Amino acid sequence: MSNSPHVIDINSENFEAEVVKRSTSTPVVVDFWAEWCGPCRQIGPVLEGLAEQFDGKFVLAKVDIDKYPDIAEGFGIRSIPAVFGIKDGQIIDSFVGGMPQPAIRSFIENLLPSEAEITAAKAKSLEESDPAQAEELYRHALRLAPDLSAAEIGLARLLLARGETREVHAWLKRLEQRGFLEPEAEKIKAELTV
Repeated sequence: MSNSPHVIDINSENFEAEVVKRSTSTPVVVDFWAEWCGPCRQIGPVLEGLAEQFDGKFVLAKVDIDKYPDIAEGFGIRSIPAVFGIKDGQIIDSFVGGMPQPAIRSFIENLLPSEAEITAAKAKSLEESDPAQAEELYRHALRLAPDLSAAEIGLARLLLARGETREVHAWLKRLEQRGFLEPEAEKIKAELTV
């Protein structure tokens, strides 16, 4: 086991907190392995090395399937090594078996937040303290990723607070075209109709 803060051993007691909850703020890569598994002994050090290189941009959660078969069963593990990328409590991607380091790096990079997502998160943190800067950041995030719902919702929330209902209606209409609204967008819609 690594002594890195970016690599953690998972057990039945800490799985919910260290994988599911943590994945809402940082992507989590779950590595299902066993001591007797040769390919696991090859891929494990690669994953651990990447966890160090990425320096906290993701967390590597290692699950020994012999010690915690309940977790492995929950993921439907039939073969190892099995690696899952978890973000916002959901499985985003996975692979089974060995892969070369460049392919594993690419797998991890695809889990990391984009520049637009990082910008939208920063905007959200500034909504109360600096709404003008938050609006500028949301608009920048939307230039980078025009369909980023987090930025669309954040911008609608700011505009509603300023009383700019016409533009809020336009953003909600755009969001509704996808066929659903997130709970936060539903809340904005409800406030708009009051």
